[in-house]
Amino acid sequence: MQVQTTSSCVEAMSGWYPAGSADVSSSGAGTPRGHRTHPAVIPEPEDQIAMSRPAGHARAADWFDVRDLGGGQLIAEPGHVNSYLLTGRERALLIDSGMGIAPISEIVADLTTLPVLVVSTHAHADHRGGHADLARAHREGRLEVAGFAAHPSSQLVEVDAAFLARYARVMREVVAEHHTLREIDDQSFFALAGLPRMRDLPDLRRWQIPATPASVPLADRQRIDLGGRIVTILHTPGHAPDALSVWEEATGTLVTGDTVLSAAHWLHGSEADLTAFAASTARLAALGAQRALVAHNLRPEMPGTHVRNVAAAAEAVLDGVTRPVPGRDLLGGRAWRHEHDGVVILTDATSGGPR
Repeated sequence: MQVQTTSSCVEAMSGWYPAGSADVSSSGAGTPRGHRTHPAVIPEPEDQIAMSRPAGHARAADWFDVRDLGGGQLIAEPGHVNSYLLTGRERALLIDSGMGIAPISEIVADLTTLPVLVVSTHAHADHRGGHADLARAHREGRLEVAGFAAHPSSQLVEVDAAFLARYARVMREVVAEHHTLREIDDQSFFALAGLPRMRDLPDLRRWQIPATPASVPLADRQRIDLGGRIVTILHTPGHAPDALSVWEEATGTLVTGDTVLSAAHWLHGSEADLTAFAASTARLAALGAQRALVAHNLRPEMPGTHVRNVAAAAEAVLDGVTRPVPGRDLLGGRAWRHEHDGVVILTDATSGGPR
């Protein structure tokens, strides 16, 4: 698949990078040879786009939970992935495109007519499943997509069908458990009041997430100008080596991807790095964020103090202070479960030690 651009596109989108910002082509996390430093739309073959929508896929209006968080729109797939739309006067930023189960382009088009740069916080499938749908919406003139952006090391390859089938099978059980819990809570405790409800999964037998190579490599400390609103890209490896966070200093808003979550932090994957995670969360804690917008769980917005709590927990795990117990992640994978002041971190259970 080739990335196509034109000189007019490059000239028109040059305003995305404000004067004095880190140069993608010259920073330490710079642009690989052959990559462009300006947004460019990735054309998707029709067959790949068709496959990316599962048979009987959900309607966007039924699947997504959309909420105004003040300074940003939450586009949630409750219990799966939280995407965020940040808009300025001239441009918009969509942070992650979700699972690809329903057409996120319809939601984005309802929320803005501005050109949209789509940023993947990392290459995991659940954060880029909507890329093909967004590319098609651009080609059909329903939405102006300026490009797909990611860390230069991100490999946005086709997702293994066996993983998607396993995810669908496990999550059907999770959704059923959620419905049971909500019924009890609605009658007695009201602890979940105000939180979105998980949706029943549609027929996912034909669900696929095709490869969508990034056309815009993002460097650490790269600033993006949305028009009267500037955000900064931060490289925050740990959960994944290509993980990015988005920081808006003017409002104290930090969009964390999977680096900071409101539930368990997954540091037990094959590419996870606990030492890098501790360094990344310490870096984020030093920002003094007022709030963190996280990529998973039913509670999308956390206070800035939570970022500092996660950093402290990561340091405690790294230093061997915690006492882990055997556990499993949401998909049934084995892990060591660490708890520190209410923060849960999962680490590798097959490495021969608690960390």
